[in-house]
Parts: sequence; structure tokens; C-alpha cells
Amino acid sequence: MPDTFRITNCSNVCHKLSGNRILIHRIALAFFLIGSFVSKASADPSAEALLFQMQRGYHHNNFELAMVHILQNNIEPLRLTHGWYANNEITHLLSLSGRPVEYLGKNKQVTFAESAESSYTLQNSRLPGLWFSVLNCTPETLLEHYEVVSTGKNRIAGQVAQLVRLSAKDENKYNFILWLEQKTGILLRLDINDAQGNLVEQYLGVDFRFLPENASNIRAIASTKVPVAERYQDIYRADPDSHLWKLGWLPAGFAPLSADQHKLIGSEELVDYFLLSDGLVDVSVYISRLSAKGAVRDKEQFAMSGATSVLSLNRDDGVTLTLVGELPATSLRRIAETIQVNQQENSP
Repeated sequence: MPDTFRITNCSNVCHKLSGNRILIHRIALAFFLIGSFVSKASADPSAEALLFQMQRGYHHNNFELAMVHILQNNIEPLRLTHGWYANNEITHLLSLSGRPVEYLGKNKQVTFAESAESSYTLQNSRLPGLWFSVLNCTPETLLEHYEVVSTGKNRIAGQVAQLVRLSAKDENKYNFILWLEQKTGILLRLDINDAQGNLVEQYLGVDFRFLPENASNIRAIASTKVPVAERYQDIYRADPDSHLWKLGWLPAGFAPLSADQHKLIGSEELVDYFLLSDGLVDVSVYISRLSAKGAVRDKEQFAMSGATSVLSLNRDDGVTLTLVGELPATSLRRIAETIQVNQQENSP
């Protein structure tokens, strides 16, 4: 009996030891998996950090990106070249089909060659379009007006990209999805969506490559002769603001950057002008009085090209407003309808 007892007891002990080993292995495996998860999570930068990386990546690297710009039914192939030459930051955007259109940025000045007949260079300017607005907007401004979320990875233009969604805190604006090259943060694709998630405009990268220092194509672009840089005020001569108008409702974050009076191109009509901005999107507002002898006009006219809306509104009080900007039509209409005559300026 004692021998049998000892054997049975030993069996129980071995069973308990075996169970303990399994438990220890499970605990160790759990810690390993948790450690791997934490390590992976800490390795991926936050969405906020990716915005800063995007700006650094764009401004500090030499690269070339072929892409297509999609606006409703229009597809425009483009080539973007960026780099440094002789301590100058060079940016060149060229259309690859149709009439030749190109923009050349050298530090803070930009040459606009939008027709074969003429070109001009502006000081303290930037290349047009939401692509460059996003790249030149400070991360702090984006974080103030948008919910920023990293949504995973995908491939674009042959590169692994990190996706970042910018959801407007104000539903009266558009939303954005950024596709950023994984290692440098260089922007490879930009989607602009309305509040319902419908795509309204897109820049879609199709081929991307880094360029070496002192690349021959960047050197050639930097050596291009351009018109002498002028100030905006010298090209678009304007009179001081009339102070006749009072702005009403504006989307969150928007404020007037400038106001003046000037004549429209190709017209002798003097209009009041406001430039509104939230740091990312700009809206131009033109205000004039309807002439009593003028031809009868439609109360409202609207056109849209991608995310850019153009609204012309003839109000019942005899005021005509034309608004141009990257906002939904409903937002432009609300801005136009709430602009009022400044009673203080008209009072004796």
C-alpha cells in the first residue's frame, strides 16, 4: 500500500508540474504578444506626427512624381519635380497634355506660365491648387480645424503609403485623405471628399522616384530664365477698402485676410473685394451694385470644377455677389446671403 501511494502521489505531482509549465508558457506567450503589439504600436508614428513628417519630407527631399489630377469628367496628367539646387528650393509643376501650362517655384517666388503668350512672376506666392495648399498649411492649423486620424497603410505609385484622414470639424467644409510615403512622409495622393463621402477632386500619384543631389533636371529647371518678380499689388492695382460691407456668417476658422476695391479683368466695373481664409482654403468675394439699366440676369448662377465652386448671386436688394473658393455651394451661398450693407459707414 505505501508503495502504491507513493506512485500515485508522484503521478499527481508530475501532473501538477506539467500543468504549471503549460500555465507558465501561456503567460510568457501572452507577455510576448503584448510586447510585440506595444512595440509595433510605438513604431508607427501618430497621425499628428505624420503631418509634421509630411512637411519635412516635401521640403527636404529631391523627387519626381507623375500624377493625374481628376476633376469631375476631366483628367489632367501632371509631373511634379521638387528639389534643391545652389541652396534654392525648386518646385516645378508641368501639364503633360493639352495646352502647355506650368508653374515654377523658386523659394518664395512663383512663375505662372498659363499661356504661350505671357507669363509673370510673383513674390511671396505659392503654386495654385489644394495639393500645394495642404503642403504649405501648418500642421497646427490642420489640427485646429480637422480631426486627424491615421487609417492604415496601402500602396500607391509603387510605394507603401500611410493614410491620414482629415475630417473637418465644421460640416460646411470638405474632408481630405492624405497618402504619405511611408519613410519620408512625401504626399503621393490627395482625395477631397464632401460631407457624404463623395469624391469631388483627386490628385493621384502613378509613378514616384527620388532624385540625387544636383540632379540634372533640377539644375536645368533652376536655370530657366523667368520674368522679373513683381509684387501682387503692382500687378493687381487696387484702391483701399470702401468699408461699405459687413461680413456675416463664415465657416469655422474663416476670417478676412484682405479687402480692397479694384476693376475686374476685362471690365471697367469697380467692385469691392474680400479674401477669406481658414489657413488652408481661400474664398474670394466680389461685391457690386446692380445697374438699373443693366440687362436682366438670372438670380443665381453656379459652376463647379472639382472642389472649387463659383457662385454668382443677384440679391433682391440690388447687390450682386460672386464667390470663388474650395467650399461646397451651400457654404458659399450662406456667406453671400449674410453679407450686409455697413450701416455705420452709410450713416451721416
